[in-house]
Amino acid sequence: MEFQLNIEMVQQWLGIFQQWVYIHILSWVIVAQIVILIASRLLGEIIGRPARKSIGGYITNRSFPYVLIKSLLTHLVRLIPLLLSIIFLWATLLIFQRFEISIFIMKLALNLSMAWVIVQLATSTIPDRYWSRLIGVLVWSLAALNIIGLSDPFIALLRSTGFSIGQTRLTLLSVLQAVIILLVLLKGVGWLSRYIEVRLNGVPGLNSSTRLMLSKVMYITMVIMVTIIVLNSVGIDLTSLAFFSGAIGVGVGFGLQKVVSNFISGLILLSDRSIKPGDVIQLDEAVGRVRIMGGRYVSVVTRDEKEYLIPNEDLITQQVINWSYSNRIIRLKVPFGVSYRSDPHQVIKLVVSSVTDIARILKDPVPVCLLTGFGDSSIDFELRFWIKDPQNGVSNVIGDVLLAIWDTLKQNNIEIPFPQRDLHFKTPFPTPEEEP
Repeated sequence: MEFQLNIEMVQQWLGIFQQWVYIHILSWVIVAQIVILIASRLLGEIIGRPARKSIGGYITNRSFPYVLIKSLLTHLVRLIPLLLSIIFLWATLLIFQRFEISIFIMKLALNLSMAWVIVQLATSTIPDRYWSRLIGVLVWSLAALNIIGLSDPFIALLRSTGFSIGQTRLTLLSVLQAVIILLVLLKGVGWLSRYIEVRLNGVPGLNSSTRLMLSKVMYITMVIMVTIIVLNSVGIDLTSLAFFSGAIGVGVGFGLQKVVSNFISGLILLSDRSIKPGDVIQLDEAVGRVRIMGGRYVSVVTRDEKEYLIPNEDLITQQVINWSYSNRIIRLKVPFGVSYRSDPHQVIKLVVSSVTDIARILKDPVPVCLLTGFGDSSIDFELRFWIKDPQNGVSNVIGDVLLAIWDTLKQNNIEIPFPQRDLHFKTPFPTPEEEP
């Protein structure tokens, strides 16, 4: 790649600019005009801010038949200080013209200010504030160069400065055009992708995983197409990028291996639908609901609002418990024990009846209490019951069940034992010194 800079063109452009500075700036008349510009701006701010506040409140509280009219009026109100400054400057300019005084700087400032007002009002119809500002600055910059008279030398400088990639020559002007085209097309791709996602959400035959996979594949495809279009627009032959594509392949093989692995794993998860947004999963100690499935990670939110960002590769290579893979009904187990003086048949009946009033426990399948063994200090039981909303938490329903068991056993004088040990101290044999 060879970078080329036209030194003669740069020197010519700098000479024009230097001559313009000597003629139009370095004089007392220019200093006086600059002082008048600052005074006009300050006067416009002092008078315009209270007016902007009162008029802006009036427009905000009024209803308009069209949103575009309200947006246009809102932007116009924001420009009231600048508009007043333009009026003061225009009046001063008329006075100077009567005395035939050079007013180049004042005319330049007036034209630039009016161009800024026109550009701001024209871009106020764009709903995206970032893009409206960006377009406004670009258009005003081009208008400013044209007003100053430097547009042709500036464009000639951009055309003469460039670099070569293989046999393709790129200039700063072509690169700037490519960047603008790329930004516009990427913004269009974002709008189109969101529109497609909304339309897919309205298709009843598609589940959430399929819709998410289709939207992501379409977005990636459109981004690739935009990249190809931009490269062709500047005249870059894709075959000349073979070296760079090989270098990128090596970089993917080494430095970006995990990134690509997580991306491919994400597509696999979306295609086989093993994990879907809304599922309740458990990976090691992290248990929660899947909120977002991204290109690199899956966001899992627990009941205490901790958000785990789990790489997609871990969900492919490690064991994952999906509590809601085929259905959301899961069985929970609560072990407990009672004293050996208790009747096991009575305990089973009481415990089963005590949990039937808990709202989250399903009536079908019915709860079951089983005798699981005879422990050192207690008769061991296990209560098994089913719920269908694990996303609402598991520990809370287990706590309700334990409280119900405690209350029932206490009301029926059934003891819940605790480990007990009997210690026997053996009297030691007397030592020879202790014998009488």
